[in-house]
Amino acid sequence: NCARCHAVNGEGGPIGPALDAIATRKQEDYILESLIDPGAAIAEGFQGQISPMPPMGVLLTKQELADVMAYLMTLK
Repeated sequence: NCARCHAVNGEGGPIGPALDAIATRKQEDYILESLIDPGAAIAEGFQGQISPMPPMGVLLTKQELADVMAYLMTLK
């Protein structure tokens, strides 16, 4: 559940960056890479630490990953 660590519209956890307007702030390739390899690029304000986010490309099916991406791309 993404909301454990990421907030959207002020609801959710503070461990990771807020996902409000993520589709406006970041390109789709960056978002997908962040899901598959969370340590590849650490978000501003979270540098200097290892990402606690697990690699979603391993945990989710391709369809689930596509569904998460589709949702994130609506956050504009």
